[in-house]
Amino acid sequence: MKRIFALFLSLAVLFGCLVMPAGAMFDPTPVYQVQAQSAYIVNTDTNIIVYDKDSTKQVSAGGLTKYMTVALLLTNYADHLDDTFQMPFAISDYVYNTNNADMRSNETFTYREAVYAMLTRNANEAAMGLAYALSGGDLAGWVSQMNTLSQRIGTTHSTWTDACGIDSGNVTCAVDMYLILHYLMSFDAFVEISGAPAFTMPAKEKHRSSSILVSQNVALSKSSGGKYYRSAMQGGMCDVTAFKNDSGSQSYVSWGSRDGSTYIFCIMESPDTCDDFGYANRRPALCETVKLMDWVFDSFSIQAALDTDLAIAELPVKYSSDTDTLQLYPADSMMTLLPSTGDGSVTQKYFHLPDSVCAPIQQGDVVGTVELKLAGETIGVVDLIAGQDVSRNPLLFTIARIQEFLGSLYLKVVITLCIISALIYGAWLLLNGWNKRKPTKKIHRR
Repeated sequence: MKRIFALFLSLAVLFGCLVMPAGAMFDPTPVYQVQAQSAYIVNTDTNIIVYDKDSTKQVSAGGLTKYMTVALLLTNYADHLDDTFQMPFAISDYVYNTNNADMRSNETFTYREAVYAMLTRNANEAAMGLAYALSGGDLAGWVSQMNTLSQRIGTTHSTWTDACGIDSGNVTCAVDMYLILHYLMSFDAFVEISGAPAFTMPAKEKHRSSSILVSQNVALSKSSGGKYYRSAMQGGMCDVTAFKNDSGSQSYVSWGSRDGSTYIFCIMESPDTCDDFGYANRRPALCETVKLMDWVFDSFSIQAALDTDLAIAELPVKYSSDTDTLQLYPADSMMTLLPSTGDGSVTQKYFHLPDSVCAPIQQGDVVGTVELKLAGETIGVVDLIAGQDVSRNPLLFTIARIQEFLGSLYLKVVITLCIISALIYGAWLLLNGWNKRKPTKKIHRR
C-alpha cells in the first residue's frame, strides 16, 4: 500500500488523543484487511484520497471496458440518445456465449437502450453493436477513439483493444478507472442509467413482449440485494458476472453518496474467497466495496476546518494610535474531509504573514494566508483578513517616515559622499596652500 490517507489522519489526531479518554481515540484504518489487488477511494467533494492500495497496478479491464465505450458515446452523442441503430449480425460470433441482454441481430434499439443494457447487464452485444453501427463498421477506428479519449481524460495505465472487454488486451488500473468514472458522472444520462436497479426493454422485432433487465449491481436493490444492499450506492458495475460454480477475481467501480458526501470506489481484482456473505452467487469485489463504503461513511465527514468568527492570528500595527495589534480571521471556513469524531483542531496551521501591517487598514483586507495540513499534506489554503478598521495617525506616520529617512541607506550614502567630497576639497585646499608658500628659485643671467 503506497498511501493511505487514513494513516496520516491517525497521526494528525495523535495529539488529540493525549487529552481524550482512551476510548475516544479515533482509529481511521479499515476494520478488515482489503484483499483486492488494488483499491482507490476518493472523496469527490474535496478530491482527498481516503484509501490507496497499489492504485497504479495494471490489471485486466474486462467488462469495465464498457465504461470507455459509454464515455465515447456520451462525449459525441449525449444529445442523441434516442436515435436508433440496427443490431448488426456481424458481431454475433464475437460475443457468442458471453454476457448479453438477448439483443438480436436486425432488431432496432435506441442508443439509450444499449447503454441501459451495458450498465445493467454488462451486455457485450450492446457495446459491440453500438460501436459497429456508429463507426460504420470500422471497429478499429472506434477503439482508436476510445484510446484517444481515455488519454484526454488523463489515464496513463490503460489500453483498450475492443468495445466490450472480451479481448484480454484491455487493461487499466484503479486510478484510471476513477478518472473515467469521474468523467462519466458529469453526464446526467449516465448518472440516471447507472443508478437504475432494473430496466424494462421494450418489445422488439424478434421479441413480442418487453423484458426486464435486472442490474448486476445488486447493492442498488433493497428487495433483492440482501447483505449487499446499501442506500448510499448510486451506481457502478463489475468486470465479470457473479461466481457460482467457478472461481476467479472480480473488480467493481462505483460511487456512493450520503449526508452530502460523495466517494468513488475502485476495487480491482478481489478474490472470490473474500465474499463471506454466504450467497451461492459470489460477488467478491462488491462485497469489499460495500464494506469499505460502510467504513468510509462511518469514519469521515465534511466539516468546517476553520471558524470564521474566531481570530486565529494577530500582527503588530504601525502608524496607528487606535491599536497596537490587528486581529486576523479566516475568510472561509474551508469545508473539508475530517474524522467524524474530530473537528478542525486535528489540522496543522502554517501561517504566511508579514512581520507587521501599516495603517490605514479596512476590515476585510487580505493580510496573509493560512495553510492547513494533515501530517504534512496540504488540504487547503485560506486567506486571512483584517477583523477591524484601523486608522492612521498622521503625526506618528510623519515621525516614523522621518525616522525611516534618517536611518535609510540613501541618507547614509549621501552623507558618506558629502564627507568624501569635503575631504577631497580640504585636501585640495591644503595642497594649493602649500604650493603657494613654497619659495621660488631665481634664475640669474650672465
